[in-house]
Amino acid sequence: MDINTAITYVFKDERWIVKTLIGAGLLLISFLIIPIFFVNGYLLLIVRNVMDGLEEPLPEWDNWGDMFKDGLNLTIAELVYTLPIWLLMCCASAFFLPAAFSEGDVAGMLAAMGGVSFMIMMCLVLLFVIVYTIISPAITIQYAREDNLSACFQFSEVIGIARDNIGDILIALLVILGLGLVLGLIGIIPFIGWIISLAGGIYVTFVSGHLFGQIGQKAGGAPKEKVFDEPAV
Repeated sequence: MDINTAITYVFKDERWIVKTLIGAGLLLISFLIIPIFFVNGYLLLIVRNVMDGLEEPLPEWDNWGDMFKDGLNLTIAELVYTLPIWLLMCCASAFFLPAAFSEGDVAGMLAAMGGVSFMIMMCLVLLFVIVYTIISPAITIQYAREDNLSACFQFSEVIGIARDNIGDILIALLVILGLGLVLGLIGIIPFIGWIISLAGGIYVTFVSGHLFGQIGQKAGGAPKEKVFDEPAV
C-alpha cells in the first residue's frame, strides 16, 4: 500500500481546491440524502481512476447522471449488507417489550431476561459491524470493477477480494480511522474547526478512493471499460 501517495495525491491536482469545495458543499447538505449518492459515485470514479493507473486520479465533478446512478447502486448494496445489523438491533429492543406490559416480580424477571438477551444481541451486532467494515471496501471495489449492482451480491467474489487483500484492507481502514479521529479533534474548535472538519470529510473520501483503488489493482486490475456521455459545452 502506497499510503503516502493516497494522502498527498489530492494536492498535486491543479484544481484540488475547487473539487474539494464542491465535495464539501455536498457533504454540507448530505442531510437531504441525495447528495450522498453523488459523493459515493465520485468515490467510485476515484477507485476506477486509480485502478486504471491514471497519473491524476482525482476526477472532475461532471457526469452527474453516472455519479448519481453509481452512488445510488452502491448505497443500496451497503444497505442490503447492513440489514442483519438493523434487524438485530430491532430484535434487541423488542426483548424489553414484555417487561413494559407486565407488573411486579414478573416485570422484574422479564426485564432481567431482556437485559441478558439485549447484551447477546448487541454482541452479535458488534460482530456484524466488524465483518461489514472489513468487507465494505471489497463491495466498493467489486462494483467499481463490474459497474453492476448485482455484482455486489456475488458473495464469493466479494469475500474473495476481502480475504485475499485482508492486510491491505486493514491498513486502509486504520488510515481512514486515523484521519477521522484527527478531524474529530479539529472539529471541536468552534467555527474554523467546523470548516476544516467539513472540508476534511470529503478529503477522507478522496483518500479512501485511492486506497481502495490500490487494492482493486491487486484484486484484478482495471475495471471494465465504461463509456460516459460527453459533457455539454
